[in-house]
Amino acid sequence: MRVDFHHQTRLYLGLYEIEISAHCKRLLQQSHSAFDIGANAGYYSLILAKHTGGQVIAVEPEADSIFEMQGNFSKNPYPITSTKALIGAKVEGEMTTLDQLVSKSFKPDFIKMDIEGWEVDALNGGLRLIEEHRPHMIIEVHSKDLEIECREILNRFDYKITRIEPRSWLSEMRVDEYNGWIICEGSPGIC
Repeated sequence: MRVDFHHQTRLYLGLYEIEISAHCKRLLQQSHSAFDIGANAGYYSLILAKHTGGQVIAVEPEADSIFEMQGNFSKNPYPITSTKALIGAKVEGEMTTLDQLVSKSFKPDFIKMDIEGWEVDALNGGLRLIEEHRPHMIIEVHSKDLEIECREILNRFDYKITRIEPRSWLSEMRVDEYNGWIICEGSPGIC
C-alpha cells in the first residue's frame, strides 16, 4: 500500500485505530467475505481480504479515493472490488443500499463502516441483510445520538454490542467531538 508518511505514519507503524484491531481479527476469523463501507484508500479492505481469504467490496463515494485504492489493490493478490457509491437508506442517484449491494454481489459475513454520520441510514438500507444474515460489523460512530440509533436498530436483531473509546495515549486527530466504534457481533449465516 502506498503510504504518505506526512499523514499516515501511524498506519505504517501499525498504530492506526489500534483500539479495534483485536476485535477485527477475532470477528474476521469467523468470516469469509466482507464489505468495507467508507473504504477511503483501501487500508481496511486489504485487511479484510487478507483475514477472510474471500471476496471484499470496497465502497467509497470520492473519485480520488477510488483511484488511490485501485492502485493499492493492484499491488496485492486479493479479490477486492471497488465501487463508487454512497451507502444510504434508499437507492437514488449515486446512493445505493446495503441490500442493493447484496443483490448485485454476495452476503458479507463482516462489514466495516466509517461513513461520517450516515451510519443509521446505511443500517436502515440493509435491514433485509441484517435480519437474514446478521453479519458482524464494526461501525465508527460520529455522535451519541447516532450511536443510540444504531444500537436500537441492531438490538432488534439480537446483536451483542460493545463500545470502544478512542485511546488517550498517542491519540489520533478526530473531527467529531464524539467519536468511537461499536463492535456488533452477529451470527453470519446462522439465521
